Amino acid sequence: MVERISDLLKRNTGLNFESELQLIPIGAGGAQVFSVEDKYIVKYVHFAEHDIGTTKGYKKEFSFYKACANKPFAFLPDIIFQTISDDEMLIVMKKYTPIRYNEWNEDLQKRAMELCAIINSVQLTSLSEVLDEPEKNNGNDPNDPYPLSVSFDNWTKLHNKYPTHIHADLLKDMYGNYNILDSLSNELEIPQTLSHGDFHPENFLRNGDELIVCDWQGVCVGKGIGDVAFFISRGTDMGILMDRDKLIGHYHNALMKYANVNTDLSVLHKHIALSEFGISFRFWAQYLQEADLEKVLGIYIAMSDAYKFLME
Repeated sequence: MVERISDLLKRNTGLNFESELQLIPIGAGGAQVFSVEDKYIVKYVHFAEHDIGTTKGYKKEFSFYKACANKPFAFLPDIIFQTISDDEMLIVMKKYTPIRYNEWNEDLQKRAMELCAIINSVQLTSLSEVLDEPEKNNGNDPNDPYPLSVSFDNWTKLHNKYPTHIHADLLKDMYGNYNILDSLSNELEIPQTLSHGDFHPENFLRNGDELIVCDWQGVCVGKGIGDVAFFISRGTDMGILMDRDKLIGHYHNALMKYANVNTDLSVLHKHIALSEFGISFRFWAQYLQEADLEKVLGIYIAMSDAYKFLME
């Protein structure tokens, strides 16, 4: 496979790499990522190795980078070369500096919220051909890989494992009210914007003093506050200390500055809670089955707090 990628690079880029590709064991998406000469990152995907949904995400990322090639978006990585066929995809970009967990102090988190607002303020008209709205799935589709009933069963297993910490009656209430709460997100007056779709600390890089956001497989037209919710949820799970209210406030102020949008702060808080509850109930339990109590409680308590806030 390395020989195949090297051949693609030599035939298509005109770049004369003097050193071999160095595999970087990062990311959970399944792409093969390599460092070359400590100056470039090479991202390679062989579509036959991935399911339809994952392949669609990679193709969308490719199209998004291509559509943005002549646009002054400082938050995107500098793409040196990209090529795609029916079988494979290759992207060569500038190499940036990764950000360690312990570097995510309050100031850096504030800058991430500002960058999220900048992304959410991008005009969508010039990107309409490559963007789509995320598929809405409430867990009741029989073909859904994450059916709501299975999510409830997985949380019930965690209750059986930790019966004094996870309460069965509360889980039943959450299960019974899930679809009612899920429908509320459509009623909140939050504009549809450019959304990264996987906005979390591991997808940030440093370019000197500037921040770069990578891995745009989930890019879509959506409610940008969902990016904020995911950043807080994943960052907290990574052990990064985050002040939820401060971050939402930073995002709210930046959104007024860059997009001239004055969304009611209480609406943003409600949408954050809906995202935290929905993501935690639907998707987290299956990954927590072998986790220790501290990890499980971190997710369960945040989910419970969000649920109680929404039911007030």
